Order: sequence, then C-alpha cells, then structure tokens
Amino acid sequence: MPKIIFICLLFFVHLFALDINASLEQQNNPKVFETLLKDLNQSSPDYKLQQTLIKKIIDTLQSKPTLVHEKDFSIKNDTQFIATYQKINDLLAKAYEKKDAIKHLKDQLDDIEENIQKDPTNVTLKLEKIYYKKLLLAHQAFIDAVFKHYPQWLDRLLAKLRFIDFKLPPKKAVEKIEKKIAYLEKKIKKLSIEKERWEILENSNKVSYLQKLLLAQFKKKEKLIHDWLRLEFETFFSYLKKRSSKALHISQTIKSYVQKHSSNPYIPVSLDTSMLYMLNKQIGNWKIQFAQIKKEVTLFATTNTFLGMPLYKFAEGLGIFLLFLLLRKVFTFFVLKIIHKIAKLTTTTFDDKLLEIIEGPLKFAFIILGLYFAFLVMDIENEVFDKTLKSLIIFEIFWIFYNMVHVLDETIYKFAKRFGRELYREIGAFFIKTLKIFILAIGLVSILQVWNINVSAFLASLGLGGLAFALAAKDTAANLFGGLSILADRALKIDDWIKVGDVEGTVEDIGLRTTKVRTFEKSLVTVPNQMIANNPIENFSRRNIRRIKMRIGLVYSTTHEQMHNILTDIRNMLKSHPGIAKKATLLVNFDEFEDSSLSIFIYCFTNTADWAKYLEIKEDINLKIMEIVQRNGSDFAFPSESIYIEKIAEKE
Repeated sequence: MPKIIFICLLFFVHLFALDINASLEQQNNPKVFETLLKDLNQSSPDYKLQQTLIKKIIDTLQSKPTLVHEKDFSIKNDTQFIATYQKINDLLAKAYEKKDAIKHLKDQLDDIEENIQKDPTNVTLKLEKIYYKKLLLAHQAFIDAVFKHYPQWLDRLLAKLRFIDFKLPPKKAVEKIEKKIAYLEKKIKKLSIEKERWEILENSNKVSYLQKLLLAQFKKKEKLIHDWLRLEFETFFSYLKKRSSKALHISQTIKSYVQKHSSNPYIPVSLDTSMLYMLNKQIGNWKIQFAQIKKEVTLFATTNTFLGMPLYKFAEGLGIFLLFLLLRKVFTFFVLKIIHKIAKLTTTTFDDKLLEIIEGPLKFAFIILGLYFAFLVMDIENEVFDKTLKSLIIFEIFWIFYNMVHVLDETIYKFAKRFGRELYREIGAFFIKTLKIFILAIGLVSILQVWNINVSAFLASLGLGGLAFALAAKDTAANLFGGLSILADRALKIDDWIKVGDVEGTVEDIGLRTTKVRTFEKSLVTVPNQMIANNPIENFSRRNIRRIKMRIGLVYSTTHEQMHNILTDIRNMLKSHPGIAKKATLLVNFDEFEDSSLSIFIYCFTNTADWAKYLEIKEDINLKIMEIVQRNGSDFAFPSESIYIEKIAEKE
C-alpha cells in the first residue's frame, strides 16, 4: 500500500512539473525565470547547465534590439554621415545573419522535441527548448524591425546628404584607395570564376575536397564586397568636385557589380541614389537631376509591394499589357484596313471569308499575349494565372472554329440539299445551330478540364439535383425532338403560310427549340416546337390552287332570258380566264329566290395560292361579272321591301 501511494505521488508531481514547463514556454517575464533559477536543485548533476540555460533565457528576454536612434540622424559632417550609413547597413547585414540562423534554430528545436518525447522528465531538455524558442522569437522580432524601418532610415539619411560638405582626402590616400579597389575587384572576379568551376564539379560529382575548399573561399566574398563598396564610396567623394564624370561612372559600376555579386537588395539602390544626390548638389547637371528622379522612383518601386510583388515588377507588367493593347489598336486601324482593301480587289470570296473567321480572334490574341508577357515579367508563378491563360487560349481556338461554321454556311446548305431541296434551308440552319452548340459545349468542357473539373463526375454527383435538372429540361428536350419531327415530316418550311392553334402567319425561322411566325399584323410570335408537333398544322402554302366562293344577288325585275344569258356569260368568262384553274370544279348556278334578290352561286379555284395574286384574280373576276350583269340589262339587288297599299271605297 505505501508503494502505491508513493507511485501516485510521483505521478502527480510529474504532471505538475509538465504543466509548469508548458506554461513557462509562454512566459516573457524575466522575473519568473529568476525565481526558477533560485529554486533549482543544486544537487542535480545538470545544475550548472540548467543555470546557464536560465540565465541565457533571462538575457534574451531582457535584451532589446539596438536600432538606429534619433540622435544618429543629427548629422553635421561627412564623418557622422558615413558612420550612420555604416550603422544602417551593419544592421541590415545582421538581420540577414539572423535570418540564416533561424533555419539552424528550427532544426535544433526539432531535435530537442524528439529527445523530449524519448525522455519527458528531462528538465534540461525543456529548458533548452524554451531558450531556443525565445531566441528564435527575438531574432524574428529584430529582422521584422530592421526590414520595416530600413527604407525610412535610408530616406532620412539621404535627406541629410543635401546639406553636408564632404572633405576631399589627400591625393595619396585616393591613389591608395584606388589600388585597394582594383585588388578587391580582382579577388571577387576570381572567386566568381571559381564559383562557376565549382558548380560544374558539383554537377559532375567530382572531387569533394575541392568543393569544400572553394566553398570556404565564398564565405570571404561577402566581406570582400563589403570592403569594396566602402572604398568605392570614399573614392566617389574624392572625385566629386574635380572629376564628376568619373564619379558618375563609379556610381554606375557599383550598381551593376553589386547587383551581380551581392544578395543584399537595398545596397545597390541606396548607394547609387546617395551618389546621385551628391552629384546633383555639387554639379547641378540636368541629366543628373533626371537620374536622381529615376533612382528615387526605383527606390520606391523596390521597397514597396502591390498584390504581394515588388511595385516595379507590377508597373513593368502593366506597361507591357498596355503596350500590347496599343499594338492591337495599331493592328486594327492600319494592318487590318490594308488587308481588307487587298481582299476586296480579288475576285474570289475565300479571302473575305478567311478574314471574317480570324479577325476577331486575331484582335483577342493581343490581349492573351499581353497577359502572358506581363505575367512573365512579373514572375508570377501562380496556378490560377496559368489556368486563366490556358482557358483564354482554348477560348481563342474554339472562337475560330465557331466563326468557321458561320462563314462556311453556304457549304453546309449545299450539303443539306442532299437531304431534300424543299427543306434544305431548314436542315442547313439546324445543322449550323447544332454545330455551334457542339463547338461551344466542347470548348466549355475543355476549359473545365483545365480547372480540374470532371464534368461526368460532376453530373453523376448531382443525384437528386440531377433528377431535378432532368425534369426541368423535359420541356427543352420535348421542343428539341419536336423540331426534329417537324424537319423529318416536312410539315412546314420557311416562308410557309401556316395556322397552328390561334397563331397564323408566315414562318420566319425553325430553331432547335422554337419556331418563329410573323403574323399578318407584322408581330413576331415564338411558338414552341412541342406545340407545333402536338397540334394540327394548317399549311396554306402547300395548296397549289385557291378557292373563290361567292353569291351575287340580282333584282327581281330580271327576266328569265336575262338570267339565262348572265349565267352563260359568267361560265364562259370563268372558263376562258387565265387565272382560273381549268381542271378544278367550276360552278355557276341560279341558286335560290331570296327575300330581296335572285341569288347566283359562283364556285371556282384560282391557279395560284399566292395571296396577292389571288386577290388580283378575284378583283378581275368581280369587275367582269359587273360588266356582264350591266350588259344584259339587269342590276344587283340590295336588301329592300315593297309595301303595297290598297284603297277601300268609302261606304255610302
């Protein structure tokens, strides 16, 4: 029983220790660790190591990064200027060193974590973990502070540069500096050559000790470049008043050389800009003023970002895109106009159709090229941008195919004549629309595949949504099959005069879903193909003759002989009339005695179904009937009543 109680106590003490250590990782108060230092078990074999680690943690928490202070900008002479400038660049170099150290600290923390998992009760390991974490956070805070304030420090320093008179060093000192520069430059160039050799050796897996030897030399390069820059900077001021052109040359040399050999992105701009400030102050050359503005813009563009990229890269990309838009305008207003004029001079229409196919896509190609080169200059390696460009290229290709269908419609209509000359226009239009929809569908699927969207899997995953979609598309499918049945049955064609339900007019278009009918009131009615397929269609254009049916009434004063002559003359007139169908039924009869007239029934057919010609024939027949009635001494009756009044003799 005592053993069990002792084991439980040890377990709870162990848990309590873990909780304390876990909370210590979040502590940033040095006093907490000072208390912990006093409570350390001095009899522990790791006491000294634990004591050292806690002291390091306290020092890390108490230390504050030494940055550039306000007093450093109270610059009155060239010595103070160079000292502040050196301090700023030393801070930047230190920030880069800490950035490299962070990678090493993270590796050490990973190793400590593995050891803690193997030995969870090891206090020393936990203290090491806390120390490295605090050190990593301190390094990161220093890096963030330097990178944040560096452009501001540089701007303030350069502003002071205008008001400082630099003393010229003695001639011998200048010559000594120049010799030192030449020596350093030679050493750096030699290292660069050896670097190329080293890379070749590394790629071909040659002697490893030589690689290590060369790598050790590269570590010297950063110091060489730093010394070279400092000496060039001093040399520049020595040449400033007497040899301004040489000073400008050194300024340009510094920029190109440092960009080639140094990993520091700020030094080339800052040094070159400061030199241009001095040239402007001492010489006052307008070229230098322009260069100063250019360098200030460069400084702003390299130290500021937009959408996560340097501002100058975004500006370059935008400029290239605008350049391609300008080229597009030039191409449209000059090149295309000349090509159109040349095409009009030819006798064939092939070149005109080819221009119609490619004109729109050619203009759009400038936009695609502009985006491509803009992204290339901006170093955008983003999957979204890549997929957008690929989608635009696919859109361009299928646009050309779509235009080809539109331009090659005559060929399609010729092909449609094989299926029937009567409905070749309707079948051709159906083929054209089907091809366009097919091209659009393939293009859409291709674009969706670029974005890794599986269309078949997407449709299969719809489930009940797919069923709802199918039900919603039921009418569309019915209209589509209705259109196919109209073309297959040849029930109607374009320009036919039809009547379907309450709709009567001339067919203007037979589509995949609907048929457009122009009524005699000139309004356009869109009729679903399903309705046309499921209802009786009265096609007036399919009849080759048109009926004339009418009654005329003659006055009751017409005699038997007059009536007989009128009937005979009308029959003969209709039989000989060129607009009356000869083989069709022709009836002219004295039909009945009406209340106020003697009715003659006339029934015949014109030899045309055209509405306008039909009216002309009917008008001519009516005029000739009037002439026949008048010639035979009769007249047309109108509704009338005769009232007879009988006079009765008065009674006597």
